[in-house]
Amino acid sequence: FDIYRKVPKDLTQPTYTGAIISICCCLFILFLFLSELTGFITTEVVNELYVDDPDKDSGGKIDVSLNISLPNLHCELVGLDIQDEMGRHEVGHIDNSMKIPLNNGVGCRFEGQFSINKEVGRQPDVRVPVFW
Repeated sequence: FDIYRKVPKDLTQPTYTGAIISICCCLFILFLFLSELTGFITTEVVNELYVDDPDKDSGGKIDVSLNISLPNLHCELVGLDIQDEMGRHEVGHIDNSMKIPLNNGVGCRFEGQFSINKEVGRQPDVRVPVFW
């Protein structure tokens, strides 16, 4: 007892064209699977830090203190860029900052303090660039 109709014999005969189409489809499916898998497995490095000050009486400034340990990065590759929407843009900010070598110079701990302009309705953008 079968609810599906039988397919005629001449439509089920294997052909070289059908084999090539099947192989191409299998390769395409494998390609899609592997590309999605690599996109899922790879990590995304984000080097942005967003800060906000709950104190409304700070005079339009936010005091920021950083203490970041980078165990596998040399200190000469670490720097601090400060940028806000009020026009301030400092590249390689070094005032009130220290780079402390870790693990015999292989790693680095970056410590820094600075003030940044508070923006209405937005958070300031502080970037700690890491160069490879």
